[in-house]
Amino acid sequence: MPSLLDPLTIGSLKTRNRLVLPPMMSRKADADGYPTDSLVQYYAGLSEGAGITVIEHTYVVEWGRVQTQLGVSDDKFIPGLTKLTQAIHARGAATVIQLNHAGYNSSSQVLGKQPTAPSAVRNPRNEKAEIARSITRDEIQTLIGAFASAARRSIDAGFDGVEVHCSHGFLLGEFLSPITNKRTDEYGGSTENRVSLPIQVVKAVKQAVDKDFPVFCRFPAGDMMPGGLELPEGIRMAKALVEAGVDVVDVGGGIGGIEPPGAKEQGFFVPQAEAIKKATGAVVIGVGGIVDPTYADRIVREGRVDLVAVGRPLLKDPTWFTKAIQSLSKGL
Repeated sequence: MPSLLDPLTIGSLKTRNRLVLPPMMSRKADADGYPTDSLVQYYAGLSEGAGITVIEHTYVVEWGRVQTQLGVSDDKFIPGLTKLTQAIHARGAATVIQLNHAGYNSSSQVLGKQPTAPSAVRNPRNEKAEIARSITRDEIQTLIGAFASAARRSIDAGFDGVEVHCSHGFLLGEFLSPITNKRTDEYGGSTENRVSLPIQVVKAVKQAVDKDFPVFCRFPAGDMMPGGLELPEGIRMAKALVEAGVDVVDVGGGIGGIEPPGAKEQGFFVPQAEAIKKATGAVVIGVGGIVDPTYADRIVREGRVDLVAVGRPLLKDPTWFTKAIQSLSKGL
């Protein structure tokens, strides 16, 4: 079995090791969605030693953004994003950009109008949030095209892959969950219906990019809320998304947030990632409060996951990847 320090090829993406910087909102973009010098320097610094740097969620349409967020909704963003990819590549890391629509996580204060969701619901984790309106069929078709266009721009800006965001209670994840998707049309109800929009987005993205250009999907292992998406149904959805063209499943949380309630052990999403890997045969990323390089190396060697994402330790110590590599190299 490979180790954490071994390279990996995913289509046209070649990574020097299996360490991943996961997407984490930095709020370092400017008010119009352009990368600032501070943001470029931030990612360049965190990419030291990384195999893959995944850029924080980036809006594909203006009506799907949150405050202080990177944009990829227009060609005007390509030059700034190109500076970002060049800075990361100069540190030896590959880089993937996460494409997103915020769904009910946005607000009329940011958008100047009511945010959209699959149904007329509010964020179930925020009882003070405003109620979103149900996205229309015409808007759904526009959105599918917007994801595809954003993926094409990502190639033009020098990214090595794109990640379709279906987790953490953002729009595509809201479609997956029975808690937030109350639609009665072909996008709601059954497992197959609720996953149909993410599948259509993935297919459109695959058609827009080069044949070997990898498409990642941030996918919820479960909602972690009563009545929500649970792993067995999630595995069925993940299999459908892989069949639609997803190359890498980046396993995370759903409507309930980024970590299970009361999570104490590192690798709290690794069992779910392992189950999805076995069911789909896809490359998977293990994540969940991982702080120990030896543990990260072990779960790769055991074949449980293919890549390991480490985020919060990097925010405390930007040299974590470099130190982990040095530590593990001594044991080889």
